[in-house]
Amino acid sequence: MPSTNTHTESAGQSEQQRGGSEAGLMSVETNPLLQWILVNGNRWVVSVAALVLVGLGFVGSGVVWSDELATLFTEGQVIQTILIALFSGIILLVSIALSVNSIVLSQDITALGDQEEELDKTFSFRDSVREQTNADVSPARPAEFLQVIFDGIRSNVRELSNSISNDNLVLNSQTEIIKDDIVNQVRDVEGRLEKASGISEVMFAGIQYDYSRQIYAIRQLRVEHEETLTDSQQKKIDELLTTLKYFAIGREYFKTLYFKQELANLSRGLLVISFPVIVYLVYAILSLSARLLPEFSILGIHSIIWFVGFTFIVGMVPYTLFSVYVLRTATISIRTLAAGPFILDSSDGSTRLSEDTDPK
Repeated sequence: MPSTNTHTESAGQSEQQRGGSEAGLMSVETNPLLQWILVNGNRWVVSVAALVLVGLGFVGSGVVWSDELATLFTEGQVIQTILIALFSGIILLVSIALSVNSIVLSQDITALGDQEEELDKTFSFRDSVREQTNADVSPARPAEFLQVIFDGIRSNVRELSNSISNDNLVLNSQTEIIKDDIVNQVRDVEGRLEKASGISEVMFAGIQYDYSRQIYAIRQLRVEHEETLTDSQQKKIDELLTTLKYFAIGREYFKTLYFKQELANLSRGLLVISFPVIVYLVYAILSLSARLLPEFSILGIHSIIWFVGFTFIVGMVPYTLFSVYVLRTATISIRTLAAGPFILDSSDGSTRLSEDTDPK
């Protein structure tokens, strides 16, 4: 009974440390609106939603300061200056995006031999995963591929736990902590994968799996109990570490493909939207300079305010689209900055799965 209490306290402490180490991401995980904005939402829809908020701000300002804004927009040169800045910025933004896209895509322009070598490595990796997880075939879709690896991880850690003798209560307790953490995390990620409908949601689900701390804890466990572990147990530890390594490799590969897809979609979107925006801004600047706008009022708001507000929203479309794409890629990449058993946060959670438990 005392050992059970110790195990429970250790597990509770590990969960508390995990919550502290992932505090920066919990708001994204638990807030559906924030998760939709940063990850799940269609980038065009999120961009339109942001522009609608900007438009509502203009309408509100027009209602409160209708005469003042109409005078400012009509007599001053501030609007022409802002629109010219938007015009120049759009051209610069598109140039930068296309330059980065060209650099990334140029890496795919390789010789036939390099393409063959890359395909051979891909097939070799898929075969290794299939043999390691005892699957009939390695799935081609990212969600199904990760599911197969998770099945293998769960099976490996259960086999390791069953092979540990109950005579060594410290080793058994530490192994149970690691097993419980792996099983719980795998279950949570599998639930997210079942609901994932796009590659971005699959990636966001995959990055929730904290394999780095698990690798650290398992290797620490093996070092601390090296003289106690049998050859069979050592082999099961190696199999678990290998499966975790395959998960890390697969996730990083999918992340690379995902970033290429996002960059291509962003470049295409900017090209499609920037040309009409640039043309419209030119006509808007000329119209304002020549004072060609008719004078009328809608909802008590002068026509010049409606025109300037609409023009500003149109000019912000490329920037908004660029921002929502960068927000999603940054949200995903911030959790995958280091591949392998490296932990970049400053918490003390690196040892949370292999704490010394005293089974007295």
